[in-house]
Amino acid sequence: MDDGHTRDEATRDRHPLRSLISGGAEIAGGAVGGALGFLAAGPVGAAALGAGGALAAMALSHIGEEIAGRFLGPREKVRVGGVLALSASKIKERVQAGEQIRDDGFFDAKPDGRPDAEEVAESILLKAQREAEEKKLPYMANLLTNVAFDNSVNGQLAHQIVKAAEALTYRQLCLLSLFSGLAQHNLRSSAYRDVGEFPLNLMQVLYECYDLYNRGLVNVGGEVAFGPTDIKPSVMRIQGLGAFIFNLMGLAKIPPADVAVVASELRWRSSLTATSRHG
Repeated sequence: MDDGHTRDEATRDRHPLRSLISGGAEIAGGAVGGALGFLAAGPVGAAALGAGGALAAMALSHIGEEIAGRFLGPREKVRVGGVLALSASKIKERVQAGEQIRDDGFFDAKPDGRPDAEEVAESILLKAQREAEEKKLPYMANLLTNVAFDNSVNGQLAHQIVKAAEALTYRQLCLLSLFSGLAQHNLRSSAYRDVGEFPLNLMQVLYECYDLYNRGLVNVGGEVAFGPTDIKPSVMRIQGLGAFIFNLMGLAKIPPADVAVVASELRWRSSLTATSRHG
């Protein structure tokens, strides 16, 4: 007679999607239960949330089942399952709260291929699979969630945003939150051209700011930056694709303590200008 452990393993083998979602509990926490109710119950269960909810559930279920059938390492299962669970749970909550899933054809099959929704979901989940910096994962889940409701973001733009977001570090996500202008942090108002020697942490942050600038995600108050020392923290603001990333990834909800860490490096420190004279 098989013991309970063997029966549990057999059950998981028959339900790879359920196993994938449950495996993401370390990242998704209590969202796993809502996700299971939304996705693993299938189209019939999701239909209680209306046609839009059913379409979203079917798209995520289809991609989740396909990815669950691939070879994934243990940590990859945690990442993919966590992002899928967080997104599915949030979509369910928003639909239950009365929000409408987009109805512009994003979830419809195309004559020459799959629905945009499935392609975008697969892209986000595969990027989550490889994302070692796991602090980014809840914001990738936000991206997957928000695209399902925002008909101003077509498939091509969604792929562009996903690709850009993948290339950013978590610290750069914090910088985008910082440069949103939603809070005041008393940042340095002048460039760093007169600084003779940089503290290591400041140098790292300036290079990440300059990378955001080169990607066109932020501006330097209308001025041109030719290198990291041209960064002027107090005037930097998100722009263009950076604003889409900020909104769709929900970067306003990054913990204030994490934003404060990068802000502290970019505050005015008079000792910096004296380094070259007193070194």
